[in-house]
Amino acid sequence: MNDTNQTTPSRLTITVDGADLPINEDGRHALLDDLKTAVRDQLEERHGVETDQDDITVATGYRYAQVPADCPRCHERLDLLSVHLDEENGAYASATCSSEDCDWSGDAVYRIVDLEGSETDAIESSVLTGDIAPTYSPY
Repeated sequence: MNDTNQTTPSRLTITVDGADLPINEDGRHALLDDLKTAVRDQLEERHGVETDQDDITVATGYRYAQVPADCPRCHERLDLLSVHLDEENGAYASATCSSEDCDWSGDAVYRIVDLEGSETDAIESSVLTGDIAPTYSPY
């Protein structure tokens, strides 16, 4: 029988697309602070999930994830070799731990997170200019 009271730490992502937010910076920050407090209060008061206020981030715009190029086992530097493209939106690089005491090896996974370019001397992010929109996929 499963214990329905068991918990595990998780990342919770809430995305709101197309929200008309205040242009005024003070008004926008006040709204974001209110959302942060409301999420924390809802989790705790309605569901008994205690969350430290510093563990909640509310921000506008797009975000991307990255991990350090360190060994996941011993945290030493990884040596990245033989990059090869995949058939869609990224590449892989063979990765081995640089430590003589660790035998971890695997693939570093790469994805295109933005396209930067310009018709003038100024380089611009295509995501920030709204020319392309990223998609999000769960692991």
